[in-house]
Amino acid sequence: MKSILSICSAFHRDDRGAAFIEYTALLGVILAVGLLVLTKVGNWATNQWSTLCSGLGSKCK
Repeated sequence: MKSILSICSAFHRDDRGAAFIEYTALLGVILAVGLLVLTKVGNWATNQWSTLCSGLGSKCK
């Protein structure tokens, strides 16, 4: 019986799994923000290119 209690106590004190979950969540947030930034920059660049081509007229094609 004492061995079961010691095993449960060891699991209770071990926080490596919690740290792994925290770092995984942080990585997910960083990736989501990175994708959002890349999408916004891509849309901005597309709009700038379209504006430039509209200003140049037929020379852009």
